[in-house]
Amino acid sequence: LGYFLILSVGILHGANDLKLLKSISKKKSPNGSRHLFRNYIVLVLLVGASFFILPTFALLAFVLLSSYHFGEQHWHDKIKEHNFIASLFYTIYGMLIFSLLFYLNPAETSAVISGITGIAITETHFEILFYITSGMLILIGSYTYFKGIMSTKLIEELFLLLVFFIIFRVASLVWAFAIYFILWHSLPSLLDQIQLLYGKPSMKSMKNYLASSFVYWILAIVGLALSAYFFGNDKDLFLPVFFSFLAAITLPHVLVMRKILH
Repeated sequence: LGYFLILSVGILHGANDLKLLKSISKKKSPNGSRHLFRNYIVLVLLVGASFFILPTFALLAFVLLSSYHFGEQHWHDKIKEHNFIASLFYTIYGMLIFSLLFYLNPAETSAVISGITGIAITETHFEILFYITSGMLILIGSYTYFKGIMSTKLIEELFLLLVFFIIFRVASLVWAFAIYFILWHSLPSLLDQIQLLYGKPSMKSMKNYLASSFVYWILAIVGLALSAYFFGNDKDLFLPVFFSFLAAITLPHVLVMRKILH
């Protein structure tokens, strides 16, 4: 169920990428739309294949890009400048979320990484990663805050990190990630996309969004269901399939949202 929620909601919040691209693209012709669609599909296939060709590199790239994406979604309206420092801050913040999740669920995380890459990662590695990312976030966060680049209430952000700590501590790896991913990433992202496409979020705009993404969402869910049916009993094969599926829709979405938000 956790896997299904991650991908179903994840697919939904990325199902309108092509429409979002067309809304800001200068190419409004049918040929321009076909060009966007072709490039998008090629990128999805290449990313998916990378988990079977170069699994270690693919997994590392997936975590780093997802880190940037999570940080960007959370901070894009709280950081006044969009430059290298902002991008670095987004990535480190997202990496802190991942490292906290890994650190508090070391056995499950290690099993997933080993299943995909064949590399054994110990609890000590996750602990070191957590402390390094925490230190880096404090340094760059202090810089952006005292330079006046950041506009937020630190108490609220620290409290939110405490909430993440509690959730990640008591829930399993998959459920902890699902809760964070849905409540603190996908839903805010959906609201941003609806505002761009239809103006002020409302029930009508939500229905329009769901209607325009329904076909892509159904196709992706069917693909996921077939993958689970054929590979669900083989963990060695299911994990690469699952993460290649997730990464294949993540990378194009990261690029689309970066273009839109900036």
